[in-house]
Amino acid sequence: MDDTLSAALDDFAASSPILIALDFDGCLAPFEQDPANSRPLPESSAALARLGADPGVQLALVSGRPAADLLTLAAPSAGTWLVGSHGGQTGEVGADGTLHLDPFELTTAQAELRAAVADALAELAAAYPGAWVENKPAAAALHTRGLPPAAADEALSAAMAGPGAWLGVHPIRGNQVAELAVLEVTKGQALERLRARPLGGPPAPPREASAPGEVTSAVGPRVLYAGDDVTDETALATLRAGDVGVKVGEAPTVAGHRVADERAVARMLTHLADRRATQTTP
Repeated sequence: MDDTLSAALDDFAASSPILIALDFDGCLAPFEQDPANSRPLPESSAALARLGADPGVQLALVSGRPAADLLTLAAPSAGTWLVGSHGGQTGEVGADGTLHLDPFELTTAQAELRAAVADALAELAAAYPGAWVENKPAAAALHTRGLPPAAADEALSAAMAGPGAWLGVHPIRGNQVAELAVLEVTKGQALERLRARPLGGPPAPPREASAPGEVTSAVGPRVLYAGDDVTDETALATLRAGDVGVKVGEAPTVAGHRVADERAVARMLTHLADRRATQTTP
């Protein structure tokens, strides 16, 4: 971390309440060829456990993965909010370690469209050995991490131009993945709902998406958001004065700060946990 980020974290840690929202893959957990093997770095897990025990801190994981996968892979502490499918699912980890999802249901037409999208992506994956399809509650995603770069780009472009262009489909092209959703959701919309959600309270109602960089009038805690993917930019664009946005890696970003990799995120979270330990939380 550079001195500017360290100073921003020290100032952020002195506030209560604060919301720490983090992407999973490429932020907490290094990428794996088999996504089922992804786990947060031990240092990050230890720091999050300390932060989760602080009554002035709310934790959230915000990912393209299904929320249930986040629960299994991250083993988050009770009270952590989990946002899956780029904002299509939101839930809270209960005291018993189970996930309590907010109500969510597709219409019949949306369910049929999601199934058709999944079938189309499966046909495409068959033409690119090494690609595979992940089925999600409101989307299907084509993953190409096992392909050579040229073949991966070709497969993802075909997904976006094919089923991704169908009426009612909302495509998201991320890092080695094309996700085709039947609901229009973004991590930015999800983060705005989390900010408005009282600690321990019910979910805030959905709201219209803000334009990139637009400052909304909603009140809420100061927020730290960190992520590596292009999909995280919608969340980073919602941050306001007093918030801390951190881009992981070298990709273009609207974030005010940048760290190199998952190890740097672990050091950042440890720094926050150490600073919170010196604060008196009301």
